Amino acid sequence: MAEHIPEDVIAKIFQRLPVKSLIRFTSVSKRWRLIILRDPHFAASHYQIASHNKTLRHSVCFRIYLDSDRFLESQTTSSSFPILKRDLRCPFKKPHSMVLVYCSCRGLTFAVFNGEQKIEWYIWNPSTGLSLKLPDHGGTHEFLIFTGFGYVSATDDYKILIANSSLEEGEHAKIRIFSSQSKSWRRIQDSPYSDLSMTVVGILCNEALHWLRFNDDVIVAFDLANEKFRTMALPVVGEEYGGDYFRHVGESGGCLCVFGQADVTTMHLWVMTEYDKGNSWTKLFKVRVSDQPNEQISFVQPILVTETCTFLEIHTELGSGAKLVRSYHKEEKIEEVHVDRYRREMIRYEESLLWLE
Repeated sequence: MAEHIPEDVIAKIFQRLPVKSLIRFTSVSKRWRLIILRDPHFAASHYQIASHNKTLRHSVCFRIYLDSDRFLESQTTSSSFPILKRDLRCPFKKPHSMVLVYCSCRGLTFAVFNGEQKIEWYIWNPSTGLSLKLPDHGGTHEFLIFTGFGYVSATDDYKILIANSSLEEGEHAKIRIFSSQSKSWRRIQDSPYSDLSMTVVGILCNEALHWLRFNDDVIVAFDLANEKFRTMALPVVGEEYGGDYFRHVGESGGCLCVFGQADVTTMHLWVMTEYDKGNSWTKLFKVRVSDQPNEQISFVQPILVTETCTFLEIHTELGSGAKLVRSYHKEEKIEEVHVDRYRREMIRYEESLLWLE
C-alpha cells in the first residue's frame, strides 16, 4: 500500500515523526531509506519543524570502556526510569584505539579518532551512524587547549574551532577553523588565550561559542560569523562566594547560563535572559549535586539543562567511576540515570537526520 502513496505525502508524514522511528523505517523499503537518510532537504526540514515545535529529543553519548568499540546512548527526554539505552555504531572506531567525542551541533558531533600511529578528525551523526572524515589541519602534535562546534545560519556553514599550543610561556594559541562550505581548515588570527585556565569545550548559543575563563572571571566568546573573540561579564555576586564560585558555562532554552558552586552538594543556576546583556543575569534554581553529605565528589559537569531538571556527570574520589544523574530544580532532589565505572566522556546531542558530505 505504501508504494501507492505519493512521495511528497510520505515526506510530510515523516517530517513530524521522531528520529528513532524514522531510523527503524529505513528497513521497510529502499525508497523510504533514501528519503530518510539520503535527502538533505528532507533532513533539514525535519530538523526545522522539530526545532520550531520544540520536539527535538536529546540524548547522551558515552563509551562503555576506554578501549571498547561500543558507545552507549541514553535518551534524556524520557520521563520513565530506567531511561532506555542502546548501542551506537561508530563507523570509524578501530580496535586498540580511542575515539573522543568533544561537542555537538544540530545532531552532529565533532569526534577525534586517536590510533596508534595517526589521529583523524570526523563529523559524526550518532543517530544515523553517518560520518564525514575531515582533512588534516596540521596541528596534530600540539596540545588542544579549547575547541567548539557551531553553525552559521546565514551561510549554511558548520564551523569547528580548535586552539592548539605547545604551552610555551608567552605563546599565543593557534586558531584553526574548519568550514563545511569550503571543506577545509584555515588559520585565523592567534588567540591571546593560550593557557589551560579555560573550559575546553565551547558552549554554542546565539551562533557563538562560549568558554569560562577562570583566571579573569569572564566568559570568552567567539562569534562564528565574523570569527572574532570577545569577552562577556559574569553575574555580580557577593563576597561570600570566592573567586572560584563560577565553574561551568552552559545553554538552556536558547539562553546562556553559568553554574556557581554554592557548597559541596549544591550549585546555583544563573541564566542570561537577554543575550550579551550583563545586567540580565538571573539566578533561577538550586541544582542538587548530591543527596549524600559525606560523598566525596571530585568532578561535576552539567550535560543538559531543561525547564524541570539538569543532567549532571559526576565523579567521586573513591574511584567508582562516573554517573549520570538527573537533578530536579523545584523538588531539589536527584536520581541516578546511569553508572559506568570506566566512562571517559559524556556528550549531549540533539537527535537529527542532518549529515554532511
